[in-house]
Amino acid sequence: MPIGKSCLASALILTAGAFPQYAAAQTVAGTSIVNTATMHYDVGGESNVVQSNQATILVAERLDVALARRGSGPITRTTTAIPLLLTNRGNGQEAFTLSTVDGTATPPTQFAIDVDGDGLYDPARDQLLPGATTPVLAPGATVQLLLLGDVAGQFDGVQNTITARAVTGYGAPGTVFAGKGDNTSDAVVGPTGAQAQIVVPTIVQSAQGALVKTQSVLAPDGSARAIRGAIITYTLTASVPAPSSGVRIDDPIPAGTSYVPGSLMLDAASLTDAGDGDAGVATATGISIALGALTDPAVHTVQFKVVIQ
Repeated sequence: MPIGKSCLASALILTAGAFPQYAAAQTVAGTSIVNTATMHYDVGGESNVVQSNQATILVAERLDVALARRGSGPITRTTTAIPLLLTNRGNGQEAFTLSTVDGTATPPTQFAIDVDGDGLYDPARDQLLPGATTPVLAPGATVQLLLLGDVAGQFDGVQNTITARAVTGYGAPGTVFAGKGDNTSDAVVGPTGAQAQIVVPTIVQSAQGALVKTQSVLAPDGSARAIRGAIITYTLTASVPAPSSGVRIDDPIPAGTSYVPGSLMLDAASLTDAGDGDAGVATATGISIALGALTDPAVHTVQFKVVIQ
């Protein structure tokens, strides 16, 4: 679905190393590749040189994007902003539109550039994005963003599904938007479909307790396809009432996958796989987190990775 490319003049934060810099190994979109051949020959003792016609081609713009949540803390109904990181994984200058659904009639719609990167919205410093559209990003560039709460300043849905799409167009990989790329080159949808989506659950404190599981996929080709060798990251967010005792979270390793050693985390802190005194244990068959007794209500986040065989 093609739409016009935006050229917003906005301040943005570029962070190197947060994602692989794909642009370093690729030719920039709109580059002219020119080639001319030469033929040498002798006739009657005289040397002659003839040049071929010049062949020129414009490098197409590949449309690709990545979207990730910054941090792993719980999102409750009193949370005011969800920190995000968006990366232009294509080879051209591109802007991206953002949207959210949360299962309610009034999902949050405002996004801002997190100028100081603190994960909190400061209207005196951070910059709202008109039309929920990022500035144009260079190949490989990233921008730190915030999804702001709805009109009441709260996240009141069960979960927030956040989507980023290339302004030039998106769709099935290989889809071509003729002449819509940089320097009038063709724009071609890359492996990600020129769109990225993450799901961030909202945790509601209750006497019943709650456990919400989300997943994200990163394939060897950089897409979100569930293919052999792709890494699935599982995130479990537990809302535990109090007082509680014997609190434990168990999750089996799914069939057709294998656990990625050393990937077990609790509240963004790494745990060892062995049963050696910390809260976690990870084996080839499953992971387990022992939280024990809790005297106050708490929200904990567990994360681990598996690879598709």
